[in-house]
Amino acid sequence: MPVALDVGLLFHALPTPYMLLSPALVIEAASDAYLRATLTKRERLVGQYLFDAFPDNPLSPEAQSVHNLRASLTQVLVTGQPHEMAPQHYDVPDPERPGKFVERHWHPLNTPLLDPQGRVLYILHSARDVTAEVQAQVHLRASHAADQHARAEAERQAAERLTFYRVFEQTPALVALLRDPGHRFEYVNPAYQALFPGRQLVGLDLAVAVPELQDQGFGDLLDRVYQTSETYFGQEMPFTAQPPPGQPPRRAYYNFTYQAYRENGQVAGISIFAYDVTEQVLARQERAAQQRQLQDVFEQAPVAIFVVRGEEYIFDVVNPSMGQMLGSTPDQILGQRYFDLLPALADQGYRDLLAQIWHSGQEYVAHEQAAQLPHHRDGEPGYYNFSYVPLRNAEGRTTSIMCVAVDVTAQVRARQQVQDLNEELAAINEELQVTNEELNQSNTQLTRTNVDLDTFVYTASHDLKAPITNIESIVLALRETLPAAVQHDEMVAHLLALLDKTIARFQVTITQLTDMTRLQLAHTGPVEPVVLAQVVEDVRLDLTPLLLAAQTQLTVDLTPELVVSFAPANLRSVVYNLLSNAIKYRAPDRPSVVLVRAAQTPNGVVLAVQDNGLGMSEVQQRQLFGLFQRLHTHVEGTGVGLYISKRLVENAGGTISVQSQPHQGTTFTVTFPA
Repeated sequence: MPVALDVGLLFHALPTPYMLLSPALVIEAASDAYLRATLTKRERLVGQYLFDAFPDNPLSPEAQSVHNLRASLTQVLVTGQPHEMAPQHYDVPDPERPGKFVERHWHPLNTPLLDPQGRVLYILHSARDVTAEVQAQVHLRASHAADQHARAEAERQAAERLTFYRVFEQTPALVALLRDPGHRFEYVNPAYQALFPGRQLVGLDLAVAVPELQDQGFGDLLDRVYQTSETYFGQEMPFTAQPPPGQPPRRAYYNFTYQAYRENGQVAGISIFAYDVTEQVLARQERAAQQRQLQDVFEQAPVAIFVVRGEEYIFDVVNPSMGQMLGSTPDQILGQRYFDLLPALADQGYRDLLAQIWHSGQEYVAHEQAAQLPHHRDGEPGYYNFSYVPLRNAEGRTTSIMCVAVDVTAQVRARQQVQDLNEELAAINEELQVTNEELNQSNTQLTRTNVDLDTFVYTASHDLKAPITNIESIVLALRETLPAAVQHDEMVAHLLALLDKTIARFQVTITQLTDMTRLQLAHTGPVEPVVLAQVVEDVRLDLTPLLLAAQTQLTVDLTPELVVSFAPANLRSVVYNLLSNAIKYRAPDRPSVVLVRAAQTPNGVVLAVQDNGLGMSEVQQRQLFGLFQRLHTHVEGTGVGLYISKRLVENAGGTISVQSQPHQGTTFTVTFPA
């Protein structure tokens, strides 16, 4: 769950003087740095109207700082754009000397914090203390004025200059004096020298002493000031000094002035006054990046979020997901009071809930709580997981409440439907149980009947073999007895041929009945671990005459320890059918090659029998495992071998499949269950 950030605590730690103002110019928070700079305490500021806390300074009637600040804030509120003010003079009361003031000069910046619709939520007011810089500039201007005195006052001017240099020695600002068109360094204070450690500056031209300043365009600015005598103000200008050996370069930002000074009415050189604002620039860039990132996260968050302000619960923040949940757009919701927009929730306990959170300051978490929102149909509430989190100011007082919610209506209703279905299924199961008992009785009777039928078919097919054999013998004897002339009689020859065909059909039918009966009885065979390699070897020995006659090259790739859980007789039948078919259906135009391989997989043992024989079309493959299907009639067979193999494998929980192309060969793949 997202953690609410306390705005006041966040501002306490900021290293730069900041205040957070509401659109009504009420001070919401102030950083510790701001309190130190203004020599005041937080309780005297937070919650106060800005111009009550900082009225016109009676000791500085000439200063227009309060008027200027009011105009700047008004501009920010109207335009929604940040406004940087010129340095302002506003002295602050001395807490140790009642009635006295401490001189202060400020460089204010007013930055709006906007909601997604561009309206001002807060104003971030920063006021950097530039007293030292202003005082230094005053001294610098005084120094320039002194330089314009007559030559007769040279000694006094030199003395005054020395005094100013002493001031410059102590200021944190960067101060330098350049002379002549070549911008020769005449003076640099310690702060300026520290920017270029270990370098000789005084007495050298800028391009020689600090070539990077020249390369980065500052030399051109100095040339312009020297030629036009117009002062140049640089704001947050980037500069990268050449670092000492072994150290990485550092990019810094500076506010500075280039101001021409005169001697005898002519421009003699340029004074440089600069201060490092890198920390402020990087902090602002980081804040801007964080704000963009937070705004993106907020807008794209898959959960619904809103923030209500005050005890009237006015919507201050609404993300798109929350707008969708409430059935309105964020623009339609912002600025409205919670129970004006959602009056039905007041009667559903939410008014008491929000009041409890507001006064107790305790978070509330709900799981699958029902709520009837305006876009719901009567009697069909939504269900939500949500939390209400109080947001507090620096004094710990609740100022807003944030809600983070997830719509779980679909899940709740689905679970309710499942519960209803489970109750229906329970009733159906009771009925099915009764039906199953009746079916079990019927199945038992059918099993007995099937066994009797299997026994009858097997007995009939077995008992019919002998009479058919006798008839076949009688026909042979008849052919031996009848004179040749009689046998050549057209009618007699036709009748004898009909007898031969009838006997052959009888024999095929009896064989098929016998095979089918074996299949019906085979699935009851006991399952046990069988070494697959031994079964393949036994079948190979049985098929040796066929292999020799077909001149088939048989390759067996099996590991000796590979074991299959199967009925031994059934396994042998499957292997025999696949291997004998691979030999029988060989191609007449190339040597017969058969490969038998097997491997252990997570799903069981996979056996493959591959040949380079006649192959089959897709239509033939679809017919392959049917009962009494013979795709080639030039070899002997009953058309039930593959049907029997498929039944044996599937009855044991395995699978059998075929891949084939005409005139290229066939691969049968059998997966035996693990």
